[in-house]
Amino acid sequence: MTDILPPDAHVQDAWTALLDALARAGYAVDELARPGASPAQIGTAQETVGRTLPADLAGLYQLNDGQTNYADLADEDAGRERGRWVGPVFGDGWTFDPIGELADTWTHLENIRAHFKPGEMAQELDRAVTVRGDDPVMGVYSSPDWIPFASDGGGNFLAADLAPRPGGTVGQVIVIGRDEDLRRVIAPGIVELLRLCVERLGDLDPEQADPEELAEGVLLYDLEFS
Repeated sequence: MTDILPPDAHVQDAWTALLDALARAGYAVDELARPGASPAQIGTAQETVGRTLPADLAGLYQLNDGQTNYADLADEDAGRERGRWVGPVFGDGWTFDPIGELADTWTHLENIRAHFKPGEMAQELDRAVTVRGDDPVMGVYSSPDWIPFASDGGGNFLAADLAPRPGGTVGQVIVIGRDEDLRRVIAPGIVELLRLCVERLGDLDPEQADPEELAEGVLLYDLEFS
């Protein structure tokens, strides 16, 4: 494992820009953001997954160790209004998971992979997977080189891809999970993901939000467009 370097300026600027954009959109950023993880905590996670996290992802975790689960903050009786809304920082229900949950999720997925004998996963799970267009990502159900860092609460994840296909970038952000059979690249890396979130927040219109969700103080925004 390599030394865990402090977050560089690109990660810091992109994360600050996202927090600012969330605040402008009416989110309670002070409730959602968690204190940063220590290099020791990140090192422990790396030991669990047996891989070095991409520098930008490790840097992001040093700035904020994931987010508070917005579902725990939602409350119809809280009377949350603009400026106090909660939600997933990466849009579309993608909660930024603390570093400990990253390690736990990777271990859970590794246990699923270990359950299958050689060739069985290809026969039973991989065959249902497709790849979007010419996106440079493996067309398999799961890989130990996919590091899940955000979850939707239903067994699906945003993951940093450490083994992209030719033309991809190490650390590119992809979508994986039990309900996600279309492998696709969301962004070339963490910094680009953060910038994409800022862009999407600029298009957010709370008046188009789900009234029931908004009544509980939850506001979602679209990261992907179908």
